[in-house]
Amino acid sequence: MMELNIHILHLLLFIFTFTFFIFLKPTSGADDDDCLPASCGLSEPKIRFPFRLIGRQPPRCGFPGFDLFCDNNNLTNIRLPSSRSFVVTRISYVTQVIFIDPEFCRPNRMADVNAIDTPFESSKERSYTFYNCSVQSFGFMYPAVPFPCLSSVNYSVIAVRTGLVSTPTNCVKVKEIIVPVRWNGDFRQELELRWFTPDCRSCEFENRACGLKSDDGQTTCLGASRGIPRGAKYGLSIGIGVPALVCIIGLVCYTASRVRDYNETHHQSIDLFSIAIIPQPTTRTGLDGATIESYPKTLLGESCRLPNDDGTCAICLSDYKPKESLRTIPECNHYFHADCIDEWLKLNATCPVCRNSPQSSSLVTPCSSASSTSSTSVDS
Repeated sequence: MMELNIHILHLLLFIFTFTFFIFLKPTSGADDDDCLPASCGLSEPKIRFPFRLIGRQPPRCGFPGFDLFCDNNNLTNIRLPSSRSFVVTRISYVTQVIFIDPEFCRPNRMADVNAIDTPFESSKERSYTFYNCSVQSFGFMYPAVPFPCLSSVNYSVIAVRTGLVSTPTNCVKVKEIIVPVRWNGDFRQELELRWFTPDCRSCEFENRACGLKSDDGQTTCLGASRGIPRGAKYGLSIGIGVPALVCIIGLVCYTASRVRDYNETHHQSIDLFSIAIIPQPTTRTGLDGATIESYPKTLLGESCRLPNDDGTCAICLSDYKPKESLRTIPECNHYFHADCIDEWLKLNATCPVCRNSPQSSSLVTPCSSASSTSSTSVDS
């Protein structure tokens, strides 16, 4: 009887030890300590593949041409070979867009921004002309973008789309520049650069890390999921493992006592291996079909104009065309191709642009066909 108890204890301890070390086993690729997401500061963007922080992550953690660095103020910077360094305000890994601060208010910063000799593209480049105007002449220019930081009590500095209007009265042309501007953004605050290679959007849809597969530059999705630091794994292991071990020892002692009592009474043994472990059902991370169908669905008109003036689907990166079906997430009013956002919401319960979580209880009656007449486009 004593030998049976010892064998049972050894078996349970082996199962616990095996499970414990499997849980702690580090994975390869982006889950390595030196390839974990890094940042220049608490409020700075999280840097991960295809980007890497020089001095904080080894070259194998990023893709060639995607090097970032921290400046003396702990701000994230990118250096464009054809121009200069820019502060990175944020990075959208889902839509593969990096947003930079043009820093027009700093001296000698009013210059073209281009992506020559970089892995980035700026397909929405626009030309702006800066004017120095008297205070009296400023205020009636509707398409003008004011720059208070460059102005004073005696004059005002404004920027106007080149060719949109003639030279304003009592204004002197200062400079004309070309910058990559967002559809509905303020080019004073952010400029956008987009990348297409490497393409890690499929990994983002699956909430998995993306990394280099081999030395030939091919990328692949790594690991089961992303976002659990190794320290947290150790904490969870200790917090769960120690109580589990105590329970296992208590279970062994209780089982041995019952076996001994039963054996003394009926002279029989108990087959402990008849205990079945019932697997728990997996949980879904996306939204159900009824909730997705409750979000507004719109048939795009001939003008292809939307309330938020966004002409591109952030998931497939294709421009909207007439007669296409779009779906809107009510909480943030972002539009997408209906097929694209339906597949996304089945796997993820968040908006792919702003990452806000739609309320599953929101039921909105689908919209009818929408069409708008053309109007003058104005950049704010």
